[in-house]
Amino acid sequence: MDIFLLLFGCVLVVLCLAFELYFLYAIFISKNCKYPPAFPSFGKMKKIALAEAEAFLTQADQPLTIADLGSGTGGLLLPLAKKFPEHQFVGYDWDFFVCKILQWRARKLSNLSVVHGDFLKADLSKYDLLLCFLDTKAAEELSLKVAREIKPDAMIISSAFELKDLTPQKVFDAKSYGMPLKVFVYKNRNNL
Repeated sequence: MDIFLLLFGCVLVVLCLAFELYFLYAIFISKNCKYPPAFPSFGKMKKIALAEAEAFLTQADQPLTIADLGSGTGGLLLPLAKKFPEHQFVGYDWDFFVCKILQWRARKLSNLSVVHGDFLKADLSKYDLLLCFLDTKAAEELSLKVAREIKPDAMIISSAFELKDLTPQKVFDAKSYGMPLKVFVYKNRNNL
């Protein structure tokens, strides 16, 4: 039993060190913290975002194109791409390692591609649904960008951060693990 506890403690220390090293790496390469380190969608916030996306995709009468801006390792993108093989999914992330993890996880899905780069430089006008879980600075920049580029009938689901220049059609309370989180749903250019 003592050897098990010692081994468990060593594994825990190694994992903690790996996370710390990742965060140092992320801060170093994130262009002065312009983009935060990858942080997965979680709890009630993730469930609401998935449910809203699934409802939108289920109603589609033709194949749609979906982008997850700051996709991380695919917490939202993978379940949607598996459930809706008729639609095309694109994950954007600035972090090379996170993109490689998502590419590996999506290796059997022909309807999901991964872009390593800055989604603020991407052409967002081709997407029918945008998913995002961003920080405040990126959300402010995205708000201005989508107001100019997005399709009139597109939908945006933003977890945790409101897109300030846009008017949400729905706002969900997504309090998770004691954190006062929300999910904002924007649909139709008239509400943007």
